[in-house]
This record gives sequence, structure tokens and C-alpha cells, in this order.
Amino acid sequence: MLKWTLRRILAGALASASLLGIANAGELVVYTAHGETTSAPILEAFAKAHPDVKVTIVRGGTGEIVERIRAEAGNASADVMWGGPTQTFEENAALFQAYQSPSDADMVTVDPNHVWHPFTVLLQPLIVSTKRIDAASMPKTQKDLLSPDFAKAGGLIIPDPAKSGTGYTILSALAGDFGWDFIGKLAKSARIAPGSDDAFNAVRDGEAAVGWINEDLGAKWKAQGLPIAIVYPTDAVTGQIDAQAIVKGAQHLTEAKSFIDFLGTKAAHEIVRDATVRRSARKDTPPPAALPDIASLNIVSAMDPRAVVVARFQEVRSK
Repeated sequence: MLKWTLRRILAGALASASLLGIANAGELVVYTAHGETTSAPILEAFAKAHPDVKVTIVRGGTGEIVERIRAEAGNASADVMWGGPTQTFEENAALFQAYQSPSDADMVTVDPNHVWHPFTVLLQPLIVSTKRIDAASMPKTQKDLLSPDFAKAGGLIIPDPAKSGTGYTILSALAGDFGWDFIGKLAKSARIAPGSDDAFNAVRDGEAAVGWINEDLGAKWKAQGLPIAIVYPTDAVTGQIDAQAIVKGAQHLTEAKSFIDFLGTKAAHEIVRDATVRRSARKDTPPPAALPDIASLNIVSAMDPRAVVVARFQEVRSK
């Protein structure tokens, strides 16, 4: 039943909300797993709404950011962690502090403890290099990835779940649906990328035959005419709800709260939809027209904690 959680969360219900935000003078340090393409439009809008707040951005993989926040516990450098699946925030709740943002009630799901705050609904379809794979040989399911034809054509690439939130989501969700034996078979011939961007780029550039990609980036690359195909597998599509949270001991707490509030506004989520081609986590913001109807997909979500997924992945790879 757990594999249906995300679909149930996304089903139905409409709500409305007003624009929030009061300009605050000061500084703000944001650790984020979001790349420039995803974050820049939001940061530009925040700067206009809060011109007196100087924002410093530190980027890294989800796992790397969490470990940095853990190392800085008691003397926090970051004020906000922006990006990563909700499971990451729940598993590391001691690193963050609760804040009930006015927009929490407008989301498709809510943390009852108000530690994490939803941002986007993010699916990971397959990305296939059309330099490597012809139209007749495209995978249609996750299980098709076990075909030796893909290994011969350039191979499967998997983001390291120890460093990548996307890699964790994909492997945990697929293991929950198909079992760890299936993951072990995938891993035998796969190349492991140090981060999700590395994995995405490898397929885009034709260095690997197939992998997974965050659907917003896949839609953009497809629209740009890059040599890729985007496939939503008929047996399962992995997905997560992306979130943000205030770091415990944040030195710029007022600014951190303003940033969390801004990220929850309808205005920000319309930017998410229109400029970054992501599905908003707000109940009143329709998805981008370029993305398929989520109701037509079999969505599976991460089930096991990250530490378990990392350990099991290392175990099945070594067999």
C-alpha cells in the first residue's frame, strides 16, 4: 500500500491562498541541492520581494549537504536547507527546527510537526540517449532495463544514493516495488555516478545509454531538441515530494522564515510551474502542460530509510 502514498497525496482537493512575505533586512545562507536552472528564477523573485536580504547559496548533493549540516551542528552556518525528498528531512529531524508557515495548509501534504515544507512533486522518468538507442529499441518498463542490449549500447547509469537524493528515491522506490534482487541485477552492469547531475549529463551527452532524470529537466532538454528520449515506464515511475526546512540554530532566523514563507506562496509556485517546468506541491496550482497527467502513471515512492538503502545497495553491488 505504501507505493500508492504519493498518488493519494496528489489526488483531488483545491485550496486558495494569498501572497505572503514581508521584506526583511539581513542575510540568509541557503544550502541547496537544486541546480542553477531550478533555483535561479525563484531566487530572482525572492530578491525582488526582499531586496534588503543578501542571499548566499551553497550547492551540493543532498547527502553531502546533510552531512555538512550535521558537522556544523551547534554552530550552524546554514539557515535553510532547500531541496531533497521529505524522507531525508524526517530521517534527520534533529538537524532542523519546526516552523509553522502560513502556506503549509495549502500543500498537497503537510508535515504534522512543521519541520519540512513541501515545494515540488518530482517524478523521475527514464532518459534515453537517441545516439545510442534507436526508436524501436526504447525501454517501455523499468524491467526492460535488465536487457543486455542496453549494456552493449552504453550502459545504465545510476546516481549514488549515498550522495544523491534522486538516487536514493529511485533505488528505494524500485526496491520496494520489485525487490533488492532486481536492484542487484541492475547494478551489476551499471555505472555509478557521484551525483544526479552527472548521471543526467552522461545520457544527454551520449556517454551512457539510459538512466533516470528529474522530469522538469527532461522536458526542457526535449524541448531544446537534444538527442534524448523521455520515457515514463508503464510498470512504475519513481517520485518524491521535494521540500525545505530551517536548520536548527539558524543565525538568521527571521530571514529563514521569510524564505520558507516565500517558497510556499502561489506566486512562487507559478514560477516553479512556468519557469522550471516542475509540478507544484500547492493544491491550487495546476501542473505544467508539458508533463503527462499524473493520474495515468503508477507512482512508487521511497520506502526504506536512506541508511538502509545505501547499505543494501552496496551489498547487492558486491555480490
